[in-house]
Amino acid sequence: MIRVSLERVQFEARRAAGWTTTALGFTIPIWVVADSILVGLLIVCWAACGEWREKLRRVATNPVAVGAMLLFAWLLLGALWGEGNLEERAMWVKKYAYLLFIPLLISISIDDQEQYRALLALAAALVVTLLLSLVLSAGLFIPKEGLTCDSHNPCVFKKHTTHNLLMGFGALLFGVLAWKSSQRWGRWGWGVAACLAASNVLLMVQGRTGYVVLAGLAMLVFHACLGWRGMMAAVLSLSVMFSMAYHVSASFHDRIDLVATGVMRWNPQMATYDGVTERMEFFYHTVEIIQDHPLMGVGTGGFAKAYAVRVQDLGLPVPTHPHNQYLLVMAQVGVVGISLLLWLFVQQWRSAAVAVDAAAGLLARGLVVTIAIGCLFQPALTDHTEKLFYCLFSGLLFCGTTPQVEAKI
Repeated sequence: MIRVSLERVQFEARRAAGWTTTALGFTIPIWVVADSILVGLLIVCWAACGEWREKLRRVATNPVAVGAMLLFAWLLLGALWGEGNLEERAMWVKKYAYLLFIPLLISISIDDQEQYRALLALAAALVVTLLLSLVLSAGLFIPKEGLTCDSHNPCVFKKHTTHNLLMGFGALLFGVLAWKSSQRWGRWGWGVAACLAASNVLLMVQGRTGYVVLAGLAMLVFHACLGWRGMMAAVLSLSVMFSMAYHVSASFHDRIDLVATGVMRWNPQMATYDGVTERMEFFYHTVEIIQDHPLMGVGTGGFAKAYAVRVQDLGLPVPTHPHNQYLLVMAQVGVVGISLLLWLFVQQWRSAAVAVDAAAGLLARGLVVTIAIGCLFQPALTDHTEKLFYCLFSGLLFCGTTPQVEAKI
């Protein structure tokens, strides 16, 4: 009786874990509080599932899970050196701990139906976000308090940088769902959603990271369809598309001009407060920190203090991060850390190449492209929404089974 009851508990916990990933797929673009609750529930379900030997085997034989664990282990070790105080070290270790969600999900081997369900939940959340963004751009409602968004910058649930990164991936996801849909109305519906998502990124919301993400995903799609010859077609298509956006959208026009102006005016010896020149200032001084500590870095949690020492004579503001994940990791834990991060991306890319289902492989590589580009302009592995999006769907798409991305509606 006790054995039967234990097996029943493990079965129900495993099933609850699958539904929790579905719920997270919906809440990630929308609701931070719900994310935290569901993350806790998923950990409880994982612990209640049992099968520890099988979990260990799945993780040990999955290169993506191993890559994520090695990266986190090195970042954890990085908290042992450097000059950051205990509170800062603990804070950064906690931020990076979400990387463990990748092996956690891989260890319970989410099945095809659960993978597809989570992707569909993400698509539904992004459709809701897209529709509200379109309504906001028409000036028909007031956005959530705390967001610098209005009809001229119609992000809804997240800041514009996060909105555009997710919506850029959404354009790819909608396109894949249109491609695999078995019904005519599904193909048209998802196809229209893909076009509207791309337009939302380029013409409405002001997140420049999304522009680059969208371009990277477009090149990925062209390459998947036409091989290396498709890259030339992608460059020509993107040139035309971005040129039209520059002339049609005041938002896109102003954001691009701001980049050009910021680059010309930047002075590394003077404090700046424009988004472009500020980032260049952060990059410049972070590179100097890396040059002084190339092998081991300044420790996980030591960046702010090292930066403060670097700029104290200049009277410049001290950021918590340099708005670049690659520079941040290298400044914190040196060349080994950045090598492990890049190795994780490489393992994901290689694993996606052997996917039986072409649509699943395209989405898996699209996830890598999205986060790799996002890391160029923000600490995408420490910002809540971006890191949870990346870790959840890495665990789902690289768990060793292939989701059948076919519309069933």
